[in-house]
Amino acid sequence: MGDNQDSEGKGKGRGNVILQMIKNKEKADAESSAATSTPVVQHETRNMPQTINFSTMGRGRASLLDMVKTKTLESSSTKPQIIPGQGRGSILSQIKHSLSAQPFERSNIPAPSDDTAGVLGKLSDMTLDSCNTSSASFQKPKLIPQQGTGGKPVQLSANYINLKLDAGKGLFNYEVKFNPDIDSRPLRRKLLNQHLQALGRTRVFDGVMLYLPQKLQQDITIFKSTHPLDGTSIILTVIYKKEQSMTENIPFFNVLLGRVMRALSLVRIGQHNFNPKGIRSVPQHKLEVWPGYVTAISEYEGGLMLCIDAKHRVMRTETVRDIMINLGNKPNFRDAVMKEIVGLSVFTRYNNRTYRVDDIAWDKDPSYSFDKGGQQITLFDYYKQHWNLKIRDPKQPLLVHRAKMKSPTGEPQEQLILLIPELCYIASLTDSIRSDFKVMKDLDVLTKMTPNARRDVFKHFVQEVQNNDIPREILAEWGLRLESNLIDFTGRVLEPEEIIFGQNRKFRPPNHKPADWGSVVCKNSMLRSPNLNQWFVLFSQRDTRCSQEFVDMFKKVSKAMGMVVRDPQIICLRDDRTETYLQELRRNIQRNINLMVIIFPTNRTDRYSAVKRVCCVEMPIPSQVIMSRTISRGDKLKSITEKIALQINCKIGGALWALAIPMDNCMICGIDVYHGGTSQSTRGSVAGFVASLDKLLTTWHSKICLQSRHQELVDMLQICLISALKAYYKHNKRYPDRIIVYRDGVGDGQIDTVAKYEVKQLLATFKNIEPTYQPTLTVIAIHKRINTRLFAKCNSGLENPLPGTIVDTCITRPSIYDFFLVSQNVRMGTVSPTRYIVVYDNKNMKAEHIQRLTYKLCHLYYNWPGTVKVPAPCQYAHKLVSLVGQNIQIEPHETLSDTLFYL
Repeated sequence: MGDNQDSEGKGKGRGNVILQMIKNKEKADAESSAATSTPVVQHETRNMPQTINFSTMGRGRASLLDMVKTKTLESSSTKPQIIPGQGRGSILSQIKHSLSAQPFERSNIPAPSDDTAGVLGKLSDMTLDSCNTSSASFQKPKLIPQQGTGGKPVQLSANYINLKLDAGKGLFNYEVKFNPDIDSRPLRRKLLNQHLQALGRTRVFDGVMLYLPQKLQQDITIFKSTHPLDGTSIILTVIYKKEQSMTENIPFFNVLLGRVMRALSLVRIGQHNFNPKGIRSVPQHKLEVWPGYVTAISEYEGGLMLCIDAKHRVMRTETVRDIMINLGNKPNFRDAVMKEIVGLSVFTRYNNRTYRVDDIAWDKDPSYSFDKGGQQITLFDYYKQHWNLKIRDPKQPLLVHRAKMKSPTGEPQEQLILLIPELCYIASLTDSIRSDFKVMKDLDVLTKMTPNARRDVFKHFVQEVQNNDIPREILAEWGLRLESNLIDFTGRVLEPEEIIFGQNRKFRPPNHKPADWGSVVCKNSMLRSPNLNQWFVLFSQRDTRCSQEFVDMFKKVSKAMGMVVRDPQIICLRDDRTETYLQELRRNIQRNINLMVIIFPTNRTDRYSAVKRVCCVEMPIPSQVIMSRTISRGDKLKSITEKIALQINCKIGGALWALAIPMDNCMICGIDVYHGGTSQSTRGSVAGFVASLDKLLTTWHSKICLQSRHQELVDMLQICLISALKAYYKHNKRYPDRIIVYRDGVGDGQIDTVAKYEVKQLLATFKNIEPTYQPTLTVIAIHKRINTRLFAKCNSGLENPLPGTIVDTCITRPSIYDFFLVSQNVRMGTVSPTRYIVVYDNKNMKAEHIQRLTYKLCHLYYNWPGTVKVPAPCQYAHKLVSLVGQNIQIEPHETLSDTLFYL
């Protein structure tokens, strides 16, 4: 056989064709069979596998052809059938034809390229058969990270520090198995540490995987350890897995960073590390603030970097027992304690652990005994022997924490942990504290840091690492080194948007204050203002004066806004009982009523929920609930009434302002999910879907789905999209050509699932509308709760960047199409940007257009005369699911679906 074989065997002998056939089959991912001594390769064709035994190669080409002729080769419609009795030349010609055609049949769907691996690359897994749509709609677009061009360049800094890596460093991965199995990770580390001489001092062990800078002599090494408690023998099997470069294993860096944190004597509470030496006390509120860090190492377009942010944890100096004693004078003592404590996190200082209080065991006290090492021991004795703590109150009930554990077989199981109230400190803010303005104001002084103060915290951390021998050596042993300064790069600031009011009046905010038009919104006519002809005002007898003053002021400010308001029908209630409000609502709600205004004397959730259920479900009508104390201050009545008037206008179908939107026939959607319902109907989650119906994005259609399971991903997404498309058709007499979806509330780990699961539902929906309907689709995921901070460089150091600041380089991910946008303005502390990830885009919109549209949408939330953190449809979806999940707990009536009744 010659070496210069043509890839298709053209012009060669029949023996060469046979050899080429063998080579082509080897290229088709052949697998060796372990069931026979001779190598058997199974080749998968489009119809069925065919097996060829290569032990026949030594018999000559005639013998091989006899074997081929006796096999039944089922071919596709393009392959001629092999008929026994034909010559071997004909057979070889047919085999040659089938093999040369096959690669083209296997390449109908292109594989993702390396630069789109991960989230975007796996979109190619969605095929025609899995979704019942046309192949064109499911052809995965090649999403390449892009950068915009518009806006003014600006010098920025961020809370990222470069992590330098010495060349030539390796990472050898080993799996460690224990026999018998050990559940405790600290105990696993102790058993492994008994073999430091063989393993070396430089290592990282996360409980399962062991990382070493050098390779052991043997691929499988067995060690014998002694259990530190009972002296039994434990067999450790260290199995070599693979060698990686340092940048291939990001989790390794974060495990190593955990060692650095422990070396700095930081205390881990929850997922973050805090410094007990830097505690700042707030004695007037019996609180203390623990400073700490949020850290994560990952690879970005700018290289390997450490993202670090300042974190604060507010602790109560009172114990849970102290809080129980303070609630002792209430009539329903146990109910008050359960409401105040259950659901909060508590901190135990003796072991620096946090626990969530799931219940209170009223029938147990510290004399309760449990099994410990085969012996019964009381909680009194346990804490005395193990922690040298004396429990003073023998009658206090116990706190219950339900820990989620895994059994030795891997099955999830629940373990009850009992805690002593006098040893537990509240580690999270209660609702009563959050609603106290004075407390939150004093806490803001300590927790809301300016950009310069935040930069100083980051520099201090780096200096601590560099000046401390132990953490510096931990990094140096692996060839790692932190730079001293934060990274610098260039971003862009978009121009302020022009706001359009009624009568075509326009306002462009100044460059120094581009995110606020509150001073002019009430001085201009509203963009669209329905008349308020028939409306009611309900209030209790003691709120008569402030209610009448509100009505007079409402009519006055509405006239300046271009809204025609007639006198309402006044209903004065004899008392403020919930049933009294409900009876009057049911008695007076009629078809021609525009609005119901309900004034409450106090803020009660149960009464608010009952009223909203009547107005949103039972007898659908726009409603506005107002607290009497809100409108009782004469000096602020005008400004408060103006804001209420703006809300009411939106609820009855009006619009306040608009922006120039360049795209025609485009529907923009927002999706959010609410968790936390306690009733049977909302024990899972509530998914909200909001979609625009007009070009100026002033009319929105809403739809919610109550999901049966507590989950983030939307199960009934097709129902929501079909409802939105039908509403769009009813409003415009056509379906949209382009659909842009902003998906809020997903984490990094769910992006891939959103791409393969939710996008698939959206695309499959189009087939249900019309067989030929194929609009372009763009899906963008939103991350609000991120640790990234952006700083603008100025003469005085650092300051918050202006609204409209875009970052799409350096700190973005190399394999994901993402960007950061600062859309809102903050008066205190440091602004936090929002991260946007383009998950799917079969139109290949320019990055410039996506970024500008996203910033425009942040101007269109009618509950605030300024820009907000996320696009308006997502903020509307958030308000919608919050109302449904917290209050009405059932789907609102469909007659309200095209109004902003949930504002």
